[in-house]
Amino acid sequence: MPRIVMKINNRNRSRSGVRRQAGVGLIEVLISILIASFGLLGLAGLQVASLRYQKVAQFRSTASQYSADIADRMRANVAGAKAGNYITSASGKLGDNAAATVCTTGCDAAKVAAQDIYNWRLGLAKAMAGGWGEIAGDIAAGFVITIYFKEPGKATDASGAIDGNCRFAALDASKDKDVRCFQTAFLP
Repeated sequence: MPRIVMKINNRNRSRSGVRRQAGVGLIEVLISILIASFGLLGLAGLQVASLRYQKVAQFRSTASQYSADIADRMRANVAGAKAGNYITSASGKLGDNAAATVCTTGCDAAKVAAQDIYNWRLGLAKAMAGGWGEIAGDIAAGFVITIYFKEPGKATDASGAIDGNCRFAALDASKDKDVRCFQTAFLP
């Protein structure tokens, strides 16, 4: 009987005779790179969110500092606070500011209050995008300081509702949807 000799390609066989799989390592590396890239995209998204929240926190901190500033001014001019000179007009719109009162000597409480409000609003406008403020209340019940500012990336709901702390009449509903309001109540 003739002997049939088969030539076996040994390149794809291991020593035990089981066929090796070629290219499996490359697929594993590609899957690892894909998983790592999704992880890096997630980290980039977290970084962007972190920067946005940091900016919002900065605006809120600035609003808190300016609330304390006007409260200190009112405490320093108690006569003006008692007379209601620090109460801002309820008809004011975001960005409005009265003219500066020039008072160098012999200023009465009303002029000091007007100058304080002017300087306070001017500082708010310079410190924050859309920075503006108003004051309501009285000496007996206390005052409420409201600071308006444009919050970057503020999400509005589907109805486009304005922040509940804001006085609706002070805002233009079509362009002030990104305005956030910070309120502080205090007794002088």
